[in-house]
Amino acid sequence: MADSVDNFSDLKELGIDINECNDSLSVSFTKAANRLQKILPNVDNQMLLTLYGYYKQGMEGSCNIPKPSWYDYKAKSKWESWNKLGDMSRKEAKQRYIDALKVVDPSFDSAPDDKPAEQWAKVSSMVDQDDATTALTIVDHIRDGRVNEIKKFVKLKSPNAVYDDLPLIHWAADSGNVVVLKELIELGANFDLLDSDGQTALHYSASCGHADCVKFLVQRGARKDIADSDGNIPSDVAADDNIKRLLK
Repeated sequence: MADSVDNFSDLKELGIDINECNDSLSVSFTKAANRLQKILPNVDNQMLLTLYGYYKQGMEGSCNIPKPSWYDYKAKSKWESWNKLGDMSRKEAKQRYIDALKVVDPSFDSAPDDKPAEQWAKVSSMVDQDDATTALTIVDHIRDGRVNEIKKFVKLKSPNAVYDDLPLIHWAADSGNVVVLKELIELGANFDLLDSDGQTALHYSASCGHADCVKFLVQRGARKDIADSDGNIPSDVAADDNIKRLLK
């Protein structure tokens, strides 16, 4: 269900030619967008989401699309990054994009130059984990079952820590890794912890069809009656009849 990364061209998505705007701010904005592509491996997902929001606001203005479904975590995260900017002007959003890029890359010079802008700048793209050479995150460790790395992270943070807006136990439930799920609970994670949409790890396991995780959570006493912000309990979002039977 959850997917913290992707790789696409926002300009192609929007059907916008970034060369349309020739004022100095827009030229600097384009330059910053092009620069981002060269430093993507050094930019974390949270900053990419921030840049995404500023980019969309700068290009289109206030968020003009409905909130994605709760189960599309990737799209929902992007929507929230854009929507929270409210009625911020396009000019301010472009300037904030430039300023944020400078935080990531202090050597970046935003002054317009004589070089033509790249026609298709892939701005604010979430790096594909299969292709990126970035350092592994706690989500990577959870998905790959690296228990020792997870223990180190929890020791520094908390078993109920949140990464990319999602609690660790939700990432484990989403991945379908029972071993990691068990380890997090033994380390003190609350299996009834809620995400921003009021969902528990049981919601995630059920909607993803991870029967082993559902069985484990139910056996450990996870509540089956917690309703999310849309009024759905785990059985309501179950991927199939087998999962529904486990939740009776």
